[in-house]
Amino acid sequence: MKRFKKVISVLLCGALALSLCACGSSSDSESSTGSASSSSSGSKSVTIMSENDLMSLDSGIATDGTSFEVVSAFTDGLYGYAADGTLELALAESIDISDDALTYTFTLREATWSNGVAITADDFVYAWKRVITESSEYAFLLGEQGANIVGAEDAYTGGGSVDDMGVTAVDEKTLVVELASPCGFFDKLLAFPTFFPINEEFCEEQGDQYATSTDAVLSCGAFILDTWELGTKVVLTKNEDYWDADTVQIDELTINLSQEQSAAALQFDSGELDYCIISSSLVDTYSSTDEYSTINNGFLWYLFVNFENEYLQNENIRKGLSAAIDRVDLCDNILKDGSTPAVGFVPTELSTNSDGTDFAESCGDLLAAYEIDYDIDKAQEYINAGLAELGVDSIDISMVYGTDEGVDTTATYLQQAFSNLEGINFSLVATEKQSRINVYLKNGDFDICLTRWGPDYSDPTTYLNSMEKSQWTSNNYGHYYNEEYDALMESARSETDAEAREVILEEANGLLMEDVAIIPIFQQGQAILTSSSISGLLHNAAGTPYIYKYLTKN
Repeated sequence: MKRFKKVISVLLCGALALSLCACGSSSDSESSTGSASSSSSGSKSVTIMSENDLMSLDSGIATDGTSFEVVSAFTDGLYGYAADGTLELALAESIDISDDALTYTFTLREATWSNGVAITADDFVYAWKRVITESSEYAFLLGEQGANIVGAEDAYTGGGSVDDMGVTAVDEKTLVVELASPCGFFDKLLAFPTFFPINEEFCEEQGDQYATSTDAVLSCGAFILDTWELGTKVVLTKNEDYWDADTVQIDELTINLSQEQSAAALQFDSGELDYCIISSSLVDTYSSTDEYSTINNGFLWYLFVNFENEYLQNENIRKGLSAAIDRVDLCDNILKDGSTPAVGFVPTELSTNSDGTDFAESCGDLLAAYEIDYDIDKAQEYINAGLAELGVDSIDISMVYGTDEGVDTTATYLQQAFSNLEGINFSLVATEKQSRINVYLKNGDFDICLTRWGPDYSDPTTYLNSMEKSQWTSNNYGHYYNEEYDALMESARSETDAEAREVILEEANGLLMEDVAIIPIFQQGQAILTSSSISGLLHNAAGTPYIYKYLTKN
């Protein structure tokens, strides 16, 4: 048995401990920004903005970043994040891992829910089974494409019962988890809200109202959920009974929901906000200030290709579209927010190989390798060859995109790029995110779609799994299929040697680009403003975007 205590020193390459204590104003200049004020009682309060609304307080059901952030603020898992972004044990005090890496035995620390009830192993057993019985969108993370817990795949696909899952409460403080095959990123999954505990008695008492209000959830994390005003704000207060309460240095955190970026910038300037995101149009205004910086938010934007479209089944047409995009110009001169060109389906700063190298960097520039990087002359050659193979003079291609996702400028840029290609009649279909997904993508009613993928955990499979044939009804809406690709992904799932697994996944990433299965565009950055009065805000490029536990305020 391998024994680990307290801190697991596996560095999450996607986790960035932001140095938000940034200098503030220099001695010879005066900053125009202030900071959100503390209450008159002397308590320390921080106010930040979120572009998005809070969709769910239910750890087993939540699927969006803002929900993950808030749930992670008032709930702990077996693992959590240390202040430097590494993984560490949280509600688990210690862990034993069998030599074959198939059996994990967790010993829970002494901790309680906010109603005073002790946290037990049964809370995890109930929560994990509930993820499947409630048909959570993230139920697959318990099955073959995630942790591969014994019996979870059968239960998830409907052929088995959750009662047969390999998750057992031996006693109140001992949780045993059995895996069907080793999972090299299991610890990372356990820091993800889908794997957080839920108290069965409380949840069942709430029934359909569970997690629909502040009174319908329990806390076992750094904060307690005090206020939730739909579409407006969330207020979190320090949990004095938290097992690690000494670490929590602020008394209150307010998150302004669905806040528009220019309005947030004005509030930042007036001292009402400590932290906000700004749009590309505001970058030139703030980029020379001490409060300005950029982060990698983990999203990769790309073009989904519909392989049911007879024209887009032609490889040369797909190559031509890719080669027509000047990604460097888009990032440097249009977006200007720290976004960087994407050169494969797996972004940088997501996963670290066993030798310490970045997985994406070890793959190299796959667009250049397969000659589908920017070259407008080559792009036209590809299009001409494709049109000749199809026996037509021109083709109509439309692109669906979500106007509420802040990519209008990117969509317009792509329209201009593709309109420069002779033989391509290109048009835009503007819609909102939910229509983009539920109407166009799920129904296959699109030619290409400008979309994004955000990582759930720090491993290449969080991207690569989505392009398997098994995902046709969920994520692989373009119906890409390559038997060799699926075989590689299946091989990676059963490979126990880390280096061998990395080689397989690198080959899979390369095959996607060779097939032009998707057309990567950019890794999304964010331009942010941070008050010099706060520090300790932890940003993750994978999983839960922000961790608030370590926030401090001068």
